[in-house]
Amino acid sequence: MNRTDRLYALVDELRAVSPRRRSARWLAARFEVSVRTVERDLSALQQAGVPIWAEPGRTGGYAIDASATLGPMAFTRDEALAVLVGLGTLRRGPFRESAGTALTKFLAVLPREDARRAAALAGRVRPTPRALRPQDLRIPTGVLRPVVDHPS
Repeated sequence: MNRTDRLYALVDELRAVSPRRRSARWLAARFEVSVRTVERDLSALQQAGVPIWAEPGRTGGYAIDASATLGPMAFTRDEALAVLVGLGTLRRGPFRESAGTALTKFLAVLPREDARRAAALAGRVRPTPRALRPQDLRIPTGVLRPVVDHPS
């Protein structure tokens, strides 16, 4: 298992048992790496902002605040596109930093081909600068489908 897969697996493991804890020794055995490797991985996750904390002592271990993270979600292609376009429009405003990190995370969990196509399509969509009424935002399927299905 490579490091990226292990980092995701560590978060999934801690989320699955939350609020209970897992010791570094238990995690090392589970992922067939050294205790030191697990500790480095957990430190990297903490530095990246994952809400993991350590409880010291004989019965301590590592835990994650499961309420502070989102579990896996299944998006349709159109939903994924909507999220990408929305995040893209926020990259030029006061939420640009958060939108950028959210966009990176979102693209990381999409299947590679879907992420490539959605990112290419989202790059071609430009929001209108004027305020629209809700009824103006509905796009007929006949117009939207060729745009979404266009190979990038």
